[in-house]
Amino acid sequence: MKKILLICALALGFYACDKEPVNSDTVEPTLKIISNSEVWFEAEGGTGSITYILENGDTTTTLDVTTNVDWIEIISIGDIVEYGVKENGTKEERRGTVTLSYGDLNESVVVMQRAKQNITTTFYATTLDGSLYYGNKSQESYNYRIMLSEAGVSSSGNMYGDSTYYILDLYSATAAEGEEVVNIPVGEYQFGFDTTPNTAYNGYSNLTLTTDSIKTKTFIDARVEVTESGIEAFVTLENEEVHHIVYEGSLEIDVYSSTVTEGLSTLRSDHHFNIEDGVFVGAYVGDLMNTGCNTCQVYLFEYLDPVTGEERGDEFQIDLQLSKNGTEIEGRYTPGTRQGNFIPGSAEDLGGQYMQQNSWYMTAGYADFAPLVDGSIEVEKVDDETYVFTIDCHDDLGNKISGVFKGKGKFTEW
Repeated sequence: MKKILLICALALGFYACDKEPVNSDTVEPTLKIISNSEVWFEAEGGTGSITYILENGDTTTTLDVTTNVDWIEIISIGDIVEYGVKENGTKEERRGTVTLSYGDLNESVVVMQRAKQNITTTFYATTLDGSLYYGNKSQESYNYRIMLSEAGVSSSGNMYGDSTYYILDLYSATAAEGEEVVNIPVGEYQFGFDTTPNTAYNGYSNLTLTTDSIKTKTFIDARVEVTESGIEAFVTLENEEVHHIVYEGSLEIDVYSSTVTEGLSTLRSDHHFNIEDGVFVGAYVGDLMNTGCNTCQVYLFEYLDPVTGEERGDEFQIDLQLSKNGTEIEGRYTPGTRQGNFIPGSAEDLGGQYMQQNSWYMTAGYADFAPLVDGSIEVEKVDDETYVFTIDCHDDLGNKISGVFKGKGKFTEW
């Protein structure tokens, strides 16, 4: 009897399993791309690959790969998807996608290709020196100023005559490690008008030629790639020439003296002034920073003898950013390179020797000097010859430089 009951129970069990499985839950498939979601190619084209993970697939569904443009072609589909990118013969960058599909699942990779560049000059640099490094922890952006050339610099840090120097002002989120020698961070730097990371800053990136005198040519575009083995850059000059710069070698650069890395100012305390009978001269110099602005350079003197040139007391040089065709300087200015800004003070590195640029406080004879890097400058017009400059700024060591300058002068062009 027990045996009959057992057989009946087993039969009922089989019957139940046949009507409704024990485990009715199904695991959905997943598709995930684990390589870069955006890939750049040069104009020459090339091949790329996509690495992905497909889990819980079945035997009836296959992976499909498509592209939405005709200049990308799928080469193979396997554990890795391979695709080809054709040459871009146009002068425009272009964008396409490669899409992986599995049933209802879709994942895509964006493929970007650079425009064809008509390279005017290819320059093979053999030296990397003349570098100036500033760290700016408050902005988490660190400045690596590099000089690529064939001639290098002299033992005293000066550039040689009749030579070509490409100066690239790079900003990175990577801080340098080392007190005397640091490495330029690997990565790609795009042309820009500020000092955010991964930027080749337009303000101080230029081509410097040391012929009879030092001449500089500004860039209107630049792209710099730093690898473990060297540097490759494409820069476009104002005359639309495209220069291709290639350098292979060490990425080590010198860190200059602590007075440079800690700040350029010689001040050791706040400075306040009140000038009632000063002299100024202003000049409109055009789009100095390639930002579509007209820059007005204004020089303020506490005392200036127009006949002998004798100077005494406090002095300022200030670069004010006006509209493209602007000639009126009244208003309030804050740091920056766009309209309504004053360009913060900096130093041009001439192979270890520095030239003050943009907005500075100084005394006659440069006994003291300090770059104006923060704060505000207000300009008020009293009459055609008299202006009032209210300065409330800080230098790069945090010293406050503030006061009122009232003076007479004129505007000219040079």
